[in-house]
Amino acid sequence: MRRISIAIAILAVSGCNFPLPQTAEPQTPAPASSPQDPTSQPTETPQALEEAILILEPGPGSRLTSPVHIAGFADPTFEQNLGVQIVFDDGTVLILQPATIAADLGMRGPFEVDIPFTLAEERNVLIQVYDSSARDGGITHLASVGVILAPGGEAEIRAAATRAEWIVILEPEDGQTLAGGSVHVEGMGRASFEGTLVVEVYNLEGLLVGSGTLLVSAAEMGELGNFSVDVAYNTEVAGPGRVVVLDPLPVYDGRGHIASVAVILEP
Repeated sequence: MRRISIAIAILAVSGCNFPLPQTAEPQTPAPASSPQDPTSQPTETPQALEEAILILEPGPGSRLTSPVHIAGFADPTFEQNLGVQIVFDDGTVLILQPATIAADLGMRGPFEVDIPFTLAEERNVLIQVYDSSARDGGITHLASVGVILAPGGEAEIRAAATRAEWIVILEPEDGQTLAGGSVHVEGMGRASFEGTLVVEVYNLEGLLVGSGTLLVSAAEMGELGNFSVDVAYNTEVAGPGRVVVLDPLPVYDGRGHIASVAVILEP
């Protein structure tokens, strides 16, 4: 019964968060989806940004043999470091290793890494590339792609399309001071599973001090839509913090995409 439910969840995720790839020119960021219903979707994208972490290889649905070549572009990070991990559909992490952005500090640039693996059978996996906080180690941004790992045979590497950022946080702004125990979170994005995104608030030490859920206002599940929610948080000491918007998945490690903004939390 568990294997059947996992298989159904994987199909749902692959149909929403990891659409069939389309060939695209890597140097030209694709604009956000055009709205079909102006009452439920934004009339324009205020920040048609290329993904902060853009995975160009492999594309969604690729069948891969060892070693896996992972490549893309990323916004600057602390010391240009990234984390890369491969996660089984049951949430087990197969491999975790670092990668480096090949650009000067403070500049967006390419990254690539080759990861060998050994498996006895084909497995659905999620490749995740992420940035983490130098202060508390928490993930500040994460992008994913769903693929199949195979022990041998012919590899099938599908193309990946460039696209606008999966989740854009418009409020609060980066560096904004929050007070009163509540934060208004507003933006645009896509939700893979049942149109739901999760909001989390972390304090100076990286501890979760507030959380909530929201529904993306979009014509169809997985399409671009607006979101807005007020989330309560609890802190007794003022200091740096982080507001995270997370695209949750029912399988893998529960994380499809993460975006965040740094804030100052006050009681």
